[in-house]
Amino acid sequence: ASGVRRIEAITGKVCLEEMELARQRVYDACAVLKTKPAELAQKLESQVEEIKGLKRAIEAFQAREAAGEADRFLFGAHEVGGLKVLTANVPNADANKLRQMGDTLKDKAANVVAVLSSVNGEKITILAVCGKEAIAKGVKAGDLVKTVCTACGGSGGGKPDSAMGGGKDALKLDDALAQVDNFVASKLG
Repeated sequence: ASGVRRIEAITGKVCLEEMELARQRVYDACAVLKTKPAELAQKLESQVEEIKGLKRAIEAFQAREAAGEADRFLFGAHEVGGLKVLTANVPNADANKLRQMGDTLKDKAANVVAVLSSVNGEKITILAVCGKEAIAKGVKAGDLVKTVCTACGGSGGGKPDSAMGGGKDALKLDDALAQVDNFVASKLG
C-alpha cells in the first residue's frame, strides 16, 4: 500500500550466525588478495585501479590493431572512377572495432569508399564509410549501407560519411558486398 514501509530484520541466534558468515567472507577475501582485514579496502582500490589501467592498455592495443588492419585493407583497394573502393569481412569484430577501422580509412584517404562487415553467430554487422571526395562525387554511405543490408535481408542507414546496418542471411553477404562496385559506378554515372 502507498505510504507503507517494510523493514526486514534478524535477531537473536540468526543475527550472530549472519555476523559470523560476514566475518568469514571478509577473511576469505583477504586470503584471496593476500592482505590483512584492516588493509582490505585499500587493496581492493589498488586492484580496481590496476584493472582500469589494463583495460585502457587493451583498448589502445585494439585501436592500433584496427588501424593496422585498415591500412592493409586500404592497400588492397581497387579504383572505380577515381575512388578507392574496398570491401572486407572482419572476423569476430564488434561494431566499435568496425567504427574505429572506418574512421582510420576516412582519415587516411579522402577518396575511399569502404564497406566492412562482420559475422558473429547469426548476426551480421555492416559499416559503410565514404571519404570527403566520394561524398562530393555523390556516393553516400547511408545509401550504400541500405543497398548492401537489403541484399542480405536486413536494413541500415546513417550519415553520408558513415552508416551502419545489419543483415540476417550470412549466405548472401558475399553477393551483397559484390554490389558495392556497381553501386559506386552507378552513382558516378
